[in-house]
Amino acid sequence: MRDLYFCGDVHGKFRELIFKATQKYKIEHSDIIVLGDFGVGFHKQEYYVQEYNRVLKKLEKYDLNIHVLRGNHDDPSYFTDQPKLDFPRLHFLVDHKVYEICGRKLYIVGGANSTDIVCGDFKRTEGVDWWRDEDIKRIPISDLPNKVDIILSHSAPISFEPVIKRFEETPLYQYEKILEERKYLSEILKNVVADYWFYGHYHHYYSGSYGELLYRCLPELEFYLAPEPKNHNPQGKEEKDGTEK
Repeated sequence: MRDLYFCGDVHGKFRELIFKATQKYKIEHSDIIVLGDFGVGFHKQEYYVQEYNRVLKKLEKYDLNIHVLRGNHDDPSYFTDQPKLDFPRLHFLVDHKVYEICGRKLYIVGGANSTDIVCGDFKRTEGVDWWRDEDIKRIPISDLPNKVDIILSHSAPISFEPVIKRFEETPLYQYEKILEERKYLSEILKNVVADYWFYGHYHHYYSGSYGELLYRCLPELEFYLAPEPKNHNPQGKEEKDGTEK
């Protein structure tokens, strides 16, 4: 079976991602999932085609597939059922879908609210720093999956580190949106049975537990080998029909 790795935010450093994976960590015959802020949407589509073609030989040589979930610094239009771009070895994952990759069932919850929005659009040469629909897309609790192996998100539930706080540059209305985002993720935590939860966004290393579920936050461009699936019910929850998981 292929190995599965998770990676922290990339922020446009796609070639550095591939270099670290192949030269520093010697990863091969594996799938790598970037936990948001890949950095797509800041340039024209042709730029990403060129970047992909520059690393394609390495992806093929080391037999790597890259999967990306949506961060707050990613254009949401790339993360749909009909994405702007999709490549044989680079895929953009859709929010609230369950994917089976390397034998694990993975639930994807992309998006987050930026802390540094003041007002208006912050422009770059060919794009923007944030999108008005950057937030997590909400679906009814009744539509959540019942059980998966791993939950992957960009932001994190309130129960996880870091402790939520308001930064000086964060307007009150934006801070309230961040609170609501993390509360919603906490509802997912309470309603979806999983063994592990991985996330990015905070650019620091955190780890801990919620019941027997283990969580881990990965810093920028840091890799972590996915643990083996567990064979028990980590949170002591019941199936919707009343039977044990």
